[in-house]
Amino acid sequence: MGSYKHTQQDFDDEMNDLELGLQKELTCRDFYQQAAEQVVDSHVKALYSWLANAVSLRISGLQAIRQTAQGSQEWMKGLDAQIKEADAAAGEAPQFDPSTGGKPGRAEVTTLRQAIELEKESASIYFTAARRSREPNIREFYRYLGPAEERHKQLLESYFDGLIKLAVKR
Repeated sequence: MGSYKHTQQDFDDEMNDLELGLQKELTCRDFYQQAAEQVVDSHVKALYSWLANAVSLRISGLQAIRQTAQGSQEWMKGLDAQIKEADAAAGEAPQFDPSTGGKPGRAEVTTLRQAIELEKESASIYFTAARRSREPNIREFYRYLGPAEERHKQLLESYFDGLIKLAVKR
C-alpha cells in the first residue's frame, strides 16, 4: 500500500465535495417539505415527511463534520459512523403498501419523478467524491453516503411503481 502526503489542496477538494453534498441535501430537504404539502395521497405525504426529517438529521451531521474539519484542517476518524447515527435516528422508512390503496394524482406522479432525479444526483455527488478522495477515511464516508442515497431512490421508485400499478387497475 502506497504512502502519500495529504496536501492542503486535497483537503480543500474534499471540503468542496462536502459542500456540494450539503447543498444537494438542503435542496432535497426543501423539496420534500414542499412536496409533502402539495400531494394529497397520505402514503406519499408520509414518505416525503419522513424523507424531510431524515435529510434534516443528515444535514445536521454534515454541518457538524464540516465545522469540525474547518476548525482543525483535518478529517477525524469515524465520519461514516457519525452519519450512520444521524440516519438511524430517522427510524425506518415507511414502505408502500398497495393493499391500503393510494391516490395517484398528478402531484404525486410529478413529485415522485422529481424526487427520484434528486436522489440520483445526490448519489452521483457522493460516488464521485469517493472516487476522487485520496484519504481512506473520506472514501469510506462517501462510500456510505452514495448507496444510502440509492436506497432513497429505490424507496421512491417503489412508491412510484406502486401508484402507477394502482392507477392501471382503476
